[in-house]
Order: sequence, then structure tokens, then C-alpha cells
Amino acid sequence: MRIPITVVIGVVLAIVGVIGLTVIFPNFMATNGEDFVNQIDTSSGLEKYQDYGVGDTVTIVDTIARMEFSDGQTQIWLDTIGKSPSDPPFRFGSNLMEDYGVGNQVIITFEVVKDSNGHHTPDANYQENGLSPDAISSRYSTVNEYIFITLLVAGLGIVFYGGLSSFRAGRPTVMAPDDDWGFPQAPPVAPAAPMTPPQPQFPPSTAAIPQPTPVSPQPVPQPTAAPSTMTITVPPGVVSGQVLTVTMPNGQVVNVEVPPGSSSGSQFTITVKQ
Repeated sequence: MRIPITVVIGVVLAIVGVIGLTVIFPNFMATNGEDFVNQIDTSSGLEKYQDYGVGDTVTIVDTIARMEFSDGQTQIWLDTIGKSPSDPPFRFGSNLMEDYGVGNQVIITFEVVKDSNGHHTPDANYQENGLSPDAISSRYSTVNEYIFITLLVAGLGIVFYGGLSSFRAGRPTVMAPDDDWGFPQAPPVAPAAPMTPPQPQFPPSTAAIPQPTPVSPQPVPQPTAAPSTMTITVPPGVVSGQVLTVTMPNGQVVNVEVPPGSSSGSQFTITVKQ
């Protein structure tokens, strides 16, 4: 069965969204507390950030390990750097105890600045007032995360829509199997319908049809043959009154009587009608 293209597109978008939320954003677009602390360099007597310069934005994704509120500030230790009493906390200039708790995944975002002594520090007044409460938020609340969440939701929605459309369309069309060359085979030819034997044809009834009166054929007059004329020379030894048998030019054989007064060598003419 061929998978609808909408389902394929939806699956791809959903996979990109999941990978973005679990791999791309936390590993390539953000850092954790431990990695952030490890890149701080104090060898020169000044606290410098090796991976970030003044004006850069730092995004830390981590889990709250400890929280304390005193002197109007909330101190938050992150899981990756909060297992030792000497680990530094992030300080916020407001009470966040009711908004967050231990085990919450949070995102801390701040801009790198330089204080009056030349140290790199988060935000301009970090040393005095702590970070603004806007610098901390729950997980899945940044623009980049929203983008990946949108891809995930859109992908799942497209998969659902494509599957529902395919279901409503009924059973998928059975595709013809490919031949040895990879081309679809021709669909099977439907068997020919059985031939109906010819019905006997009966002559139409003549009961109600008037029949013409037969007409007797008239005899055709035969043309009259033209008379045949022939000149006969009396043979030697033949005398008048003697009968001669003569063949006419048309093949007719007649008996001719030698006329009186004729003698051998004389001629006379006869006319015979056919």
C-alpha cells in the first residue's frame, strides 16, 4: 500500500521537531550550568568568559537543585553545578520561591556585560541587584523551542489529516505488480462475454401483404433471316431437269433442279429462304 505524501511530510516535520527539542536546542543552541562555569577563566585576576564576549546572549538549560530566599534575593543552584556548597548560585532580585521549585527544568537567559572592575558578568547590575525575574523561565518557553514545538505539532496534525483522508477515501487502489523491468504490468483483461447463438430468421408473414398478379411472358418475335442467293455452274454431264445437291454459303444444304435450257458449263442463280 502506498503511503500518502501528506503522511510522509507530517512524519518528517514531527521528527525534526523532536530532534530539535531533545538534541539541537539543548546541545547546540544552549548550554548547561556546568559547561558555563567551566569556561570562566580567572587566570588573569579578572573573571572572563572564554566562549562569550560582551554583548553576547547566554542561554542555560538546567534543572533546579536548590533554592534560597534571603535579603530580597532568590539564589538558585543548578543541578550540574549545585552539588557542592562551594558551587556558585544564580541570584535574582525578586522572590521566585512560589514560581519555581526543586526539580523544575528552567532556562536562564542573560546578556554578558563588563562591570566597573573589568569582570564579565550577567547583566549590568548583577552584582548589586541580581538578575531580573524575566531572565528565568520554564522549559519550552523560548522562541527556538516554540519553533520546534510548532514543527512537532504541525507534523502530527498533518499525519492525522493525511491518515484520516486516506481512511475516508476507502481502501487504497491495488497497484499492478511491476514486471521484471520495473514497469507496472497491464491490468488483466476481463473475459469476453459468451457469444449468443444466432436466432433463426423467419420470413415475414405475407398474409396481409397483397401479392402482385403474375403476368404471362409475351413471345419475342424472332427476326426473319435474309434470303441467301448463290450462282451455280452446271457441272459437266448434267442436263436440265436433273437435281443437284448444293451447300449454300451459310451452310444450308438444298436440292436444286437444273432449269430447262441449261447445259454443262452454263450458270443459273438460286435464292433460298432460311
